[in-house]
Amino acid sequence: MAVKQASLPLFAAFFAAALVGCRSTPEYDHVLTNARVAQFDGDAISFVNLHLALRDGRIAELIPASEALPLASDTTDLTGTFVYPGLVDAHAHFMALGQALETVDLVGTRSWAECVERVRQYLADHPEVAVVRGRGWDQNDWTLGEWPSSVELDALSQKAIVLSRIDGHAVVCNQIALKQSGITAATRIEGGEIITAAGKPTGVLVDNAETLLRIAEPSREEKIRYLQAAERWCIELGLTSVHDAGLPTGDIMLIDSLQRAGGLRMPLYVMVSESPEALDHWLQRGPLETDWLSVRSFKFYSDGALGSRGALLRAPYRDRHDHFGLALRDQTYLRTAAARIAKAGWQMNTHAIGDSANHLVLSIYREALGAKTAKPDLRWRVEHAQVVSPEDRKEFGGSLGIVPSVQPTHATSDMDWAPVRLGADRMPHAYAYRSLREANGGWIPLGTDFPIEHPNPMYTILAATARRALDGHPLGGFQTEEALTLDQTILGMTRDAARSSFREGQAGEIRLGNWADFTIFDTNLSEIEPMNLPKTQALQVWIHGERRK
Repeated sequence: MAVKQASLPLFAAFFAAALVGCRSTPEYDHVLTNARVAQFDGDAISFVNLHLALRDGRIAELIPASEALPLASDTTDLTGTFVYPGLVDAHAHFMALGQALETVDLVGTRSWAECVERVRQYLADHPEVAVVRGRGWDQNDWTLGEWPSSVELDALSQKAIVLSRIDGHAVVCNQIALKQSGITAATRIEGGEIITAAGKPTGVLVDNAETLLRIAEPSREEKIRYLQAAERWCIELGLTSVHDAGLPTGDIMLIDSLQRAGGLRMPLYVMVSESPEALDHWLQRGPLETDWLSVRSFKFYSDGALGSRGALLRAPYRDRHDHFGLALRDQTYLRTAAARIAKAGWQMNTHAIGDSANHLVLSIYREALGAKTAKPDLRWRVEHAQVVSPEDRKEFGGSLGIVPSVQPTHATSDMDWAPVRLGADRMPHAYAYRSLREANGGWIPLGTDFPIEHPNPMYTILAATARRALDGHPLGGFQTEEALTLDQTILGMTRDAARSSFREGQAGEIRLGNWADFTIFDTNLSEIEPMNLPKTQALQVWIHGERRK
């Protein structure tokens, strides 16, 4: 009996030590303290003082600021900064952004002569390149607004030179590139145009004519470099995820292999660039879903771009009276593909700029999604939805759930010359983001289409809310009746972007169980004067529970 009594204090000591040991084991991987956390209520954003507890890359607990801090492996004091859900670009070209950083930058050029001079300097600085690529010229910014010609490029080099227009829907190349590709004045292609003068090709290829080029593609090593460069830039600007609007299967699998090896840690929602072969492959294979990559949609093109007069219009262009634009895909092909995709339960995302293209795409969507064999809740997207007739606008949302996906900086980039293409009667139907959002039931995903536009999400906020360019014009804003509020714009780059990619419950809001993706600022964005938004920088960026900036 004495032995038992003596063992009681010893047992109590061991039990107390065990309790202390349990308490010292971290419950969370990381706790972010003293945060002002964005919370959504309808269209309104408010901030709540919280501590954010993270575990396994996700939000494990939202702790009122008045409560004691739990044990964590790491703690970061956010000192009252403003924590938004991670900003997402809902329409972009991720690999192309990285590639653009290594090509001739022609953005902002004021003449064709300036473009040629930049190519000349690039050749001097990069004698090692086999193919000279560039992007960003826009003839609408030049005095005469005319197409460029290969003549000046032909005098620069015996290497192939290919320079992409700002929207990617036209290129100008030298005669070497045309010769290597077998392109002549007699060459024809459906949905494309080879510009000629005096019976000879000028070097300008529009829309599907670009596919005729047979120029060496970037190597695997170059593509990896592009992807990693794009990741670095996006994170620096505050982005935590990107929807890539069209990649071929080989590039998608390269991204997957890189992410699995830890060489690329940017969550991506990738649309498969459509082709008959791609449709067969992916519909048989099924979706690809990991913590970093989602592949469950196809990207189609119905028409070209307004700036290169490829957008398909219902009435002729005001500045080219015999021209309606270009249909890039046969209607029968689109309808057949749509029926297959709807039956398989995949998402279909189609580029549509002109009012005729939007009318056609909405008709095809309505037919396919309304079929008895179509799976429910497919959230088919119309990418750009740039010029939409009022009678077609009502087709968005509703029981079929068709989603307009828009890019606000297109409005401010195009506003100075779009009326010349469309005329005053069609302009009220263009860049109508507020109306499209209302038609869609009060939500709309927002992107940039980078590298066509700059990837900075602050530029998106300025264009969507103030409808002004970076230089501040026009002072009163462009068609401001179609402006979004700042909160609606933030929602478009967070909650709505997540919804358009089936990631609600995973991302887009700061709530339990979601990925710990945050874009953090030292100021409430609603308190920043509009023209100061472009100078505003993200203070911190967190992706899947890891600080990346």
